[in-house]
Amino acid sequence: MKFLLPKEPAFSENFLKMSATLTEITAVLQEFSREFRDFESYWRKAKDIEHKADGVAHVIISLINKSFITPFDREDIYQLIHEFDDIIDLIENTLHNIYLFEVTEKKPFVDGFAELIGRATPVLNELIAEVFEKQKYTESMWRLIRLLHDLEDEGDVIYQQSIRTLFQEEKDPIAVIKWKDILGTLEHIMDVFQNMSNTVEGIVVKGS
Repeated sequence: MKFLLPKEPAFSENFLKMSATLTEITAVLQEFSREFRDFESYWRKAKDIEHKADGVAHVIISLINKSFITPFDREDIYQLIHEFDDIIDLIENTLHNIYLFEVTEKKPFVDGFAELIGRATPVLNELIAEVFEKQKYTESMWRLIRLLHDLEDEGDVIYQQSIRTLFQEEKDPIAVIKWKDILGTLEHIMDVFQNMSNTVEGIVVKGS
């Protein structure tokens, strides 16, 4: 069974705009991870992108409220855009906290999570494009969902190893508190990637 789509393709177009902002802020995170300097400059770049994403999210919510027919259940679209916005917010929060906390020596998990988020972003973007285009549960969609789950599992491993190393090797208790907060935010980003894949899976299962 196919979903009933509104005549105006504005929903898919604006979700693709959200995908573009995610790609953009992920690139900022990866460049920052490589350079690990100019903390305020990178944070402000991320903040500008986060503001752009907020604007797109607002447009989508307005579409939900104004459209007689929506591509999926309204609560599912709300959930999807909320989770999308969460990922972008959390990446911005990561850069903001590194700037705010004035940390100096980079921990290896910053590179680890930046690489992981860089791998998860195109997978999620492909999944979002496919759910609007195909309108049914496909093998490729299942593959993308499983890949996001696998990437979240990799994030759990990085988190567990890093938290153990942090408490073993970092002697400054204030630094432990700062880095634990940053590490927790990075781990949560991967959780939300997985949550979004679960939301998409729920949407297509209901529409099958």
